[in-house]
Amino acid sequence: MKKAISIIFILAIYSLISQGLHAQNTMGESDDYSRIAIAPTILEESAKLPMGSANVLKGKMRQIISLNGLSAADDAPLFIMYPEIMILSNDVSPTSPPMQTLDIEVVFNLADKYTGNIYASSTEALKGVGQSETAAYNAAFKQINVRSGKYKVMLEKGKEGILEYYNTHCDLVISRAKSLASQKRYNDALALLNSVPPVSRECFDEANEVAAEIGENMPEQVSPVAIADAKEPEDSSPVYPYTQSIDLGDNIFLKYKYGKNIGEKTFLYFELINKNEGDYVFNMNHIRSTMLINEKGGEVYIKLMKIGTQEGRNWINATLIPDVNTELVCEFPKVKEVKYIRFNINNNQFKFKNLPINN
Repeated sequence: MKKAISIIFILAIYSLISQGLHAQNTMGESDDYSRIAIAPTILEESAKLPMGSANVLKGKMRQIISLNGLSAADDAPLFIMYPEIMILSNDVSPTSPPMQTLDIEVVFNLADKYTGNIYASSTEALKGVGQSETAAYNAAFKQINVRSGKYKVMLEKGKEGILEYYNTHCDLVISRAKSLASQKRYNDALALLNSVPPVSRECFDEANEVAAEIGENMPEQVSPVAIADAKEPEDSSPVYPYTQSIDLGDNIFLKYKYGKNIGEKTFLYFELINKNEGDYVFNMNHIRSTMLINEKGGEVYIKLMKIGTQEGRNWINATLIPDVNTELVCEFPKVKEVKYIRFNINNNQFKFKNLPINN
């Protein structure tokens, strides 16, 4: 009897350990897949959508991608998510004011941006009513439940297809990255190589080797510019005082805290503020393009970025929790002054000027 009880006890313990290991492995795979970038895209066929409505739909796709363990990046190098929109009916009421009613069907596709090969799809039937076409489309698109299980199924199927792509077409990824590097498009080449998930082990290892080679052969990214140019950035995007919080979109804000010099390095400390009700997956996919203008009017590019406990030179995906500000740290070669600093986030540039640092 004692022997039987002992066997049952051992089996129970083994079962618990196995469940724990399975959970750890599942989480590991989720983390590995999170580096795969998908670009939410509106194709030409859907360009007839009102601009505001297209942005609403694009935002919904971005949420679907992020909530299901992938990275939503407008400049994703290989894969896209795009909608096909079919108008089932379009009626205008004889009331005053007239109301427009749209019955539409939206098919979301996860695809290869170069070949058009579709890895997974999901369909949504929607109805919107508004005083204008834009209002009707917006009302319809706002009904999309980004947490729906069917999108989870779609993205899981898509992950399998993407993994198969990396396993069978790794040579194309490597050759395309080398071609980009030969065109001096180093950041694009590194972004492509960094999109390879660790679960595709052989391709991941090869991509890391090539990324290291490209990184070693990149020219020094420090170039002198006129001090007059340093006062006015090269584009029309606004430059904010360091005391102001910058709205990055999606209720995420960036605020400067302080800077300090340690040895031959300058560290600039910021905080990311999530004003959403739930967690938010923040994607920083252009770390290498982060730069500052120093006291001599020279462009100095970042060496390393940290967001919370994560760090990277090319990309970071970090989960921001509501009401808990997350620290963002930028490491640069030592400077005496920061005329302004520029971030490239979701294809938009954000700049702070005259950041104080302790020399």
